[in-house]
Amino acid sequence: MNIPAASLTIGGLFVGIAIPLWHTSRFAMANIKNRAGAMKGAVDDLVPLAAGMAYGGIATATTSGLLGFATGAITWLGNGAGTLAMWGATGGDADLAVRSPGYELSGMGNLVLLLLTVVVLGGWKKIPADWKPRMRVGIVSGVLLGLSATLGGAVMATVIPAANNLGSALVGTIA
Repeated sequence: MNIPAASLTIGGLFVGIAIPLWHTSRFAMANIKNRAGAMKGAVDDLVPLAAGMAYGGIATATTSGLLGFATGAITWLGNGAGTLAMWGATGGDADLAVRSPGYELSGMGNLVLLLLTVVVLGGWKKIPADWKPRMRVGIVSGVLLGLSATLGGAVMATVIPAANNLGSALVGTIA
């Protein structure tokens, strides 16, 4: 089963950047005068967003299966929503493909991703309720930015080889 969208458009990039920008600007404005409570606010507001973005970024590197289909559907919807928003707000063309994925997880890297998915799903009930919406939008943003040159380039150059190597070490040690 292949993913429905394998490349990111300018509209999808807009959505991927707008999500963390929205949350960080709201956090900054709320804590400009309340510097004492900024650290607790950072943990409650930004940590779940960053955790979701990290998981979404690595999940983009799988190209098939249920996770690949889910990341492709998020990319497809993000591309469509962002293109519509940019066309409606600026009248410009936002269909230009920004970047396509260059690397993908090997079978051993997919093992690591699946184990991370088990950790996320297993711990989901224990995650505070006010963190869950931020983690969800972080995952969406991570999936969209996982195909971009910024986060995607960092993920492609560091995280994917590390996940593939960790998976190889696990398989070599256990199997």
